[in-house]
Parts: sequence; C-alpha cells; structure tokens
Amino acid sequence: MDCTHSAQSPMRLALLGAAVFFFFEPLHAEGELSLIAAVPELPPLEELADILADLTRIEEDRQREKEEDYRNRIRFFQAIAEADKPTFCQLLNEGLDPDSELPFPPPPGFSKKFQDELLRYYVSKEPGLTGLMMATAMGNHEFVKILLMAGAQPYKTTKRHKTFALWLAGKYQQVEIMQTLLGISEETSRFRISVDLAGQHAYFWRGNEIAFDMPISSGSDSHPTPRGRFVVTNKYTKWKSTLYHAKMPYFLRLSCGDFGLHAGYLPGYPASHGCIRLPPDAAKRLFASVPIGTLVEIR
Repeated sequence: MDCTHSAQSPMRLALLGAAVFFFFEPLHAEGELSLIAAVPELPPLEELADILADLTRIEEDRQREKEEDYRNRIRFFQAIAEADKPTFCQLLNEGLDPDSELPFPPPPGFSKKFQDELLRYYVSKEPGLTGLMMATAMGNHEFVKILLMAGAQPYKTTKRHKTFALWLAGKYQQVEIMQTLLGISEETSRFRISVDLAGQHAYFWRGNEIAFDMPISSGSDSHPTPRGRFVVTNKYTKWKSTLYHAKMPYFLRLSCGDFGLHAGYLPGYPASHGCIRLPPDAAKRLFASVPIGTLVEIR
C-alpha cells in the first residue's frame, strides 16, 4: 500500500472540490436547464503543496508582524506614561507610526498608572487615543513637540467622542501646548488679553504696552466666568449660543470651551452666563486685532 499517496488523497480531493464550479445552460426551447460541472486541470500535487506552504508562511509572518506591532504600541504608550524619553524616541526612530493608537482594550492594569480621572477614562474606555493626545493630557510639552516633528496629526480624533489633542490641552489649561498645537508664530506670542473680573475691565496688550482697553460684563454669581489662562482657539464674526440661543457677534472662543469674549449688553455689573461681554465697537476692534493662539488671562 502506498501510504504517502493514501495520506495525500484527502488533500487532493479537497482541492478538486474547491476547483469545481457549476453553471446552467438551456437545452430545450421550453427552457429546461441542465447542470454541468466543469473541473479545470489542476497542477501536480507537489506544486499545490508548495503553494499551500507559501500561504501558510505568509499568514504566519502577518501574524508575527501584528503581534510585534501590538508590543511596540504598548511600549510606546508605557514610555509616554513614564516619561521614558529614550524608549519613546527609539520607537519613533525605528519607524513606529507617530499616530499609533493605544490598543483597545488596553492591557489589564494599564489605566491604573493614571491618577487623573479624565485621563483614566480615555485610556480605558475611549478607542482611538493617540500618543499626542496622551502626552498633551499629561502636560509633556517636549513629547508633544517631538511627535509633531515626527508627523503626528494634531486633529486626529478618538472613535467615540471625537476628542482631539487641542481640546484636551484646553481642558487641562495647557496654554503652551495649545499654542504649539496651533502652530502660532513668534509674532502672535506678543499679543495677550488680560481680564480683571473685580474691576470689570479688559486690556489688549502688544508686547509690554496696552494697545487699548474696554469695560466688560462677566458672568453673574450663578454663572461665574472661569478664571485662569486660556488661548483663543476660534474666531467667529457671527455666532449663536447653542446653549442659550443668544447672538454673540465677534465671538472669540477660549480653549475650545463653551465660553469666550463677544459683543453684548453691558448693564454695569456681571450679568452674563459666563462669557465676557464687550461693547460692540470694542468687540469688533478686538476681533480684528487678535490672532488665533492669543493668550487670555482672566483674574
């Protein structure tokens, strides 16, 4: 008995079965159909075995590459979490995509590295988190600059909430990182706006000099204006509040948030829902003078 031939017969039968195809053709005027099976000539069994072996090797190589990519992405995000610059730069220099996403779901326990509740949520629950987003949320300005130089896309978004790095920078009030992500020029950094909530006044600065100033009406006691350092991230000549349906001409949005500066009524005391109202003429002048990326300090 030829054991080799016997062992290969099932394989040959399977290949023959896979190669058979059927088609119908009419045989009579009445439209009766006849089933015809066509079996194309197959190459020798040895060649088929070689083809199957090649396909198996290709699939194994693909699986190894997939596993290596997974390990490298985990190392990449661990390096960001631990501020491990040598490993971080090594992976980028070896060709890791700067827009690589954290594998989802992440390895067990990885989210426990983060004390901040918001960042822990994005790490554990939000698919599509990139290294640029994580470095931004952690306030690692150096890593942000390296990633941008490596070609990371600043407006790439997560899968669920469509979050991007600039929004996270605004959420954490990372002013310098916001300005880097916006790519502002050295000229823009000369401008700033300072807002005095107690005095209900705002000042526009060019360098160390006040270019002009104006009265304001900030948020009421029930809707106080946030304090801190912000950046002008958007400018709209015409805008309407999506929360209160009020017109907000010459709107300067701050740090991708839900408030900013705009033209409005000034009753002589804090009366807004959190925005900073300006006299119409002053709002128009400020809008024309302020570039995207301008620092705004509210105290």
